[in-house]
Amino acid sequence: MSKLSRLRLLGNFPASSSLALGSLVLLGALHVSGCGDDGDGGAGSGGSGGGSTTEASSTTGSATSGPASGSTSTSTGGPDASSSASGGGDGGSGDGGGGGDVATGGGGSGGGVPPVDSGLPTPPGAANVAKPSGAAGGFKVIDWAGFSGAVTYTFDDVNSSQIQNYETLKGLGVPFTFYVWTGRAEANDPVWQRALDDGHELANHTMSHMSGDSGSDTDAATRWLREKFDLTPWTMAAPNGASVYTGIARTRFMINRGVSNNLISPNDSTDPFTLPTFIPPTGASTAVMDEQVTSARTAKKWRTFCIHGFTGGSDSAYQPIPLQAFVDHVKHVKDFGDVWIGTMENVGAYWRGQKAVTSGTTMMSGGETTYNWQLPDHFPPGKYVRVTVTGGTLKQNGVPLPWNPRGYYEVALDPKSVTLSP
Repeated sequence: MSKLSRLRLLGNFPASSSLALGSLVLLGALHVSGCGDDGDGGAGSGGSGGGSTTEASSTTGSATSGPASGSTSTSTGGPDASSSASGGGDGGSGDGGGGGDVATGGGGSGGGVPPVDSGLPTPPGAANVAKPSGAAGGFKVIDWAGFSGAVTYTFDDVNSSQIQNYETLKGLGVPFTFYVWTGRAEANDPVWQRALDDGHELANHTMSHMSGDSGSDTDAATRWLREKFDLTPWTMAAPNGASVYTGIARTRFMINRGVSNNLISPNDSTDPFTLPTFIPPTGASTAVMDEQVTSARTAKKWRTFCIHGFTGGSDSAYQPIPLQAFVDHVKHVKDFGDVWIGTMENVGAYWRGQKAVTSGTTMMSGGETTYNWQLPDHFPPGKYVRVTVTGGTLKQNGVPLPWNPRGYYEVALDPKSVTLSP
């Protein structure tokens, strides 16, 4: 069965669409990828973090405080692959929306404008916001798709305690990113196909998990993922956080997760190829993990987690944590109702997409303003950002975009431009 066919069967994750050049066509919006990278020592472990990053600067399954939902995507390009399709995992905030209803999909502004199904999760707030009626202007990308902050849970190494506890993880109803060490026997466990079908992200953690690589070991893992799961991995996690993967990832992926701990801000200078993460200390309590998300929510930033496994397993996972502590923590985050729980690909694509649009160029002609941008290399197709204006009508390829009554327009990134008319 094809990947797209498999994804149509997903009960928890509705399909999404994207605006293609020249017309609105159904495309996949989300790609799911898993969590964390492996550690070989204390590097990046523990710590509470909380400060904004200052390194060099720089995208879909996700959920928010509510049941997970998702999307499908078909794409071309990506590292060492000609085409791919992968499962999404966007979820709603409290009401469980994933972009498929009127509230998430654009709501419509009259005139027969078709709704947009971006696959982004439903943000908190009222669904009766009037379309701005002031002077055309004020174009701005909304941080974190309308949420107070974001969190991504990544799991490294395909450890057996992840496999044994998958049903419990699935029951949380949020998408995770699993970084697959493809050379391990556990990588062949059927649970990973189920995880993909359930809307989680599978991504690259190399074939051999070495701290040194010329790129060939990383490419071998990408080929393995493509051949076994018919997907293109858009993100990777550097084994042991080794710095050699910064350069390798830059020419192959949208994001490489490292092991240093820090928060990530919209439009900041964080290097997407050494993306920070929090590695919970051995035996971490629910409160320890809660504090990490609370700090991100308060600062309106993005927190990523790197988890290797759970206590009581036989896999010698690095810094294992109690399963129940993690379950209770995720439930607490869902209860906030305003935190986007998304995969590395989905939140990462929004983060990098916002930066691309914000740093783009502006051209005025005949009373219209066109905003142009360039997407990063190795950027997944079918992604969106949400924008606000003070007035006017946004169009892409001459087609008016519907105003979403939750207070935004959803703008497709693939066309690389949008026009604001009076």
